[in-house]
Amino acid sequence: MFATQDILVFSAIAGVLASAVLSATWQWARRRRRFLIAGVTTFVGMAAWNFTLNATQAVPNFDVDAPIVRVSWADAGSGVFACLVTALVSGLITDRSELAYRVVGAAAIAGLVAIGLDLFVL
Repeated sequence: MFATQDILVFSAIAGVLASAVLSATWQWARRRRRFLIAGVTTFVGMAAWNFTLNATQAVPNFDVDAPIVRVSWADAGSGVFACLVTALVSGLITDRSELAYRVVGAAAIAGLVAIGLDLFVL
């Protein structure tokens, strides 16, 4: 089980990192400050996944690394939820008229950042 404070802190760090990566690498994300939306949704997605693991007491079952890729289901879930929440908010609310590859690309970057952070610190 992870402490609530740890989940919030590391989710916030993931959100900041996702915003920074998107802002630094993609001009499209800087227009209309989309990188901020990706940062907030990364925070929400990663926190939601880890709070779900805590509430169901599933952390010991999901925090086992796969033998080849060395990523656990807990790490992958953080990335999937960050990606999912970012894609849903961007695609359905904030950027409905944008091309899908941009929305999905930004969501994928947010998910990869969340997986990377979760892999090494949580």
